[in-house]
Amino acid sequence: MVTNFEDFEPIFGEAKPEWETASSNPECVPLNPFLFRVFAVDPSHLRFHATDFGSYTWEATRSLHQLEDMRDSIGIGGSWLDFMNYVTSCLRSKDVKLILEWQSKSNGNLALSP
Repeated sequence: MVTNFEDFEPIFGEAKPEWETASSNPECVPLNPFLFRVFAVDPSHLRFHATDFGSYTWEATRSLHQLEDMRDSIGIGGSWLDFMNYVTSCLRSKDVKLILEWQSKSNGNLALSP
């Protein structure tokens, strides 16, 4: 198993946004393409940024432990290195999708939740 992300090369790309369901977009808000980057914050965390440089920006930080849990929950077998190679290959592909869900907050603000 990999014990850190010291050698992780940043990944930049374009993600095609999609609404999770038709009801996820009750206001019929059009979506622009998103650009993203994934990089190592420190030896044990990856950070994901995605933005359309307009209305929506999303960020998440995931630890080694959280990525191990994700690997287990989606059932990808093989070694940790195989899993990380799969993840980086997917992020470098031309078909990255960002699935969004519309959430209306009580104060009238809107939030996107990937």
